[in-house]
Amino acid sequence: MGISLVDATQIYTNNAIRTQYGITLPPGARVAAYVRSTGVQSGDDAFLAQNLCTTLAQGLARARANAGDYVVCLPGHVESVTDGTTFSAALVAGTKIVGVGDGANTPTFTWNATAAQWAVSVADVQIFGLRCLFDGITGVVAAIAVTGADFGFIGNDVEVSTTSKAPTAGITLAVGAARTQIIGNRFRGIVPASIATDLIVISGAAPDVSIEDNEFICPVTIANGHIRVAAAALGLKILRNNMYNTTANSTACVSFGAFAADGIVADNRFAIGTTGAAAAGVLVGATALVRLFQNYCSGTARATGILTGTAAT
Repeated sequence: MGISLVDATQIYTNNAIRTQYGITLPPGARVAAYVRSTGVQSGDDAFLAQNLCTTLAQGLARARANAGDYVVCLPGHVESVTDGTTFSAALVAGTKIVGVGDGANTPTFTWNATAAQWAVSVADVQIFGLRCLFDGITGVVAAIAVTGADFGFIGNDVEVSTTSKAPTAGITLAVGAARTQIIGNRFRGIVPASIATDLIVISGAAPDVSIEDNEFICPVTIANGHIRVAAAALGLKILRNNMYNTTANSTACVSFGAFAADGIVADNRFAIGTTGAAAAGVLVGATALVRLFQNYCSGTARATGILTGTAAT
């Protein structure tokens, strides 16, 4: 894919990193499987051929729990997510899923059923370098549902909408998703007939969630924004994101409901579909304790303040 995230990955994780040309493995870890939908190709070395799977579920089944094993999705891999069993049946704690490829060769997963889901219920799972198409069908309930701690979603390319399709929710973080890191991803899409209700929603009081250095240029429900905090999550960090809610008359990129969430929203750039005095980059509920610093919002909201709500004014 067209995003260089080697430096960001080195900074924000303590695990091996994805590079353009290979993977650095920490002591004790191994490549448990390679995944390529077209199978063995001429010129593949013996180790790769012996450990090649054609689906991600097959690759995940080879990883050892809590050993830091890697499942590597090779360039050109294409796969449909049609139900919730890919992760729930085979995923073990500590697995690292790494995509290798750029542009059209980026390993690509398409959500093709409303019940399709990657359910991350174990700890220390990280996903790097994949292209995830949440818009293979209208109304995917929750493309990625996280209930395990220390989840990482880093350096991925996510398609949120086509001209006619969008999910109901992209990534949901429940109470068990403590210390989740969503970093350096690209979330993109065009305004479709069906607009995503939520892209990233913190639905449970997961502490110490970090959403940093992402690019959001896609449509979501006008007042929910790309990130919706729907629980009393503590220690939240939303930092250095570029966010444009392209839905007509949108009023937010980040929203906090009436929950005692706390944390920092800082150094973000917001663009929204409404330019009147009521426009805001962040909607803050009356009981939210979040603090905001050095954020910028385009349009006339710039002159009237980028926030609404009593807690942060």
